[in-house]
Amino acid sequence: MPTSPTPPDDRALNRAALERVLARAMELHVRGDTADDARAESVSESRVLEIAREVGITPEAVRQAIAEERAREPLNLSQRESDAMLSDPAVSAARLVPGAPDDLLGRAEAMLVRDESLGVIRRYPDRLVLEARRGMLDQLARGMDFGGKGYYLSRASEVVVSVGAVDARRTHVALAADLARARTGQLVTPVVLFLLLGLVAGVPLALLTVFPWLGAVPPVVLGWIGWRWARNSWRALRRQVLVSMERLLDKLEYPDKPSPTQQLFDGLARTLLPPK
Repeated sequence: MPTSPTPPDDRALNRAALERVLARAMELHVRGDTADDARAESVSESRVLEIAREVGITPEAVRQAIAEERAREPLNLSQRESDAMLSDPAVSAARLVPGAPDDLLGRAEAMLVRDESLGVIRRYPDRLVLEARRGMLDQLARGMDFGGKGYYLSRASEVVVSVGAVDARRTHVALAADLARARTGQLVTPVVLFLLLGLVAGVPLALLTVFPWLGAVPPVVLGWIGWRWARNSWRALRRQVLVSMERLLDKLEYPDKPSPTQQLFDGLARTLLPPK
């Protein structure tokens, strides 16, 4: 005699429990689909959309989730939880922006090249990998910084721009920057400098006073001051990089209208110059 199904339980689940239940149910569902194929280690995007439709999740939500997941891949960094003392060297920002992926990727590249002195080192259909340009004029422009741009993203070892279509009108745009090398330089140089100053000040105290242990005080005190200074400088740089990313996303979402003078020059250029 077949057993009757267990009646549903009306007890409520909180948000965290609901997410765990849905994730586990999806895992079991996919495992059941692929049980006959031992080599199946992934699920196609179309199959994910089909499964989501079966459980009542909108395709737009699934496409956004897929775009966000793919945006996490390019840097190949271990995304740790933010360290309360130093913070993660991988900085990222993302947003849903109106527009087509190709158009937004091209506009993001133009802004990063113009405003952050970056250059493309690898190009993929849905993302770009950039780094600071190393030409003499580029380094001079970043060093002088007459325009007050800051060029904070140029401090990153790599900057990755990823795009993923969510629907016909919106695209998920993600920016990620690897600041591990910048963090090391931001922390090591001040600490070493202050420690050396402390040693220089501590040697006379150790040799000329009746309490030689006083010679350890300047290195400890100045080393602590250097550490606090270096940590605060690193945190400030990290915030500035994040602000630069959000500003770029703002420009993508709300593009600046060209001034009348710029429109005049653009019109003359299109009229007088031959098409490329």
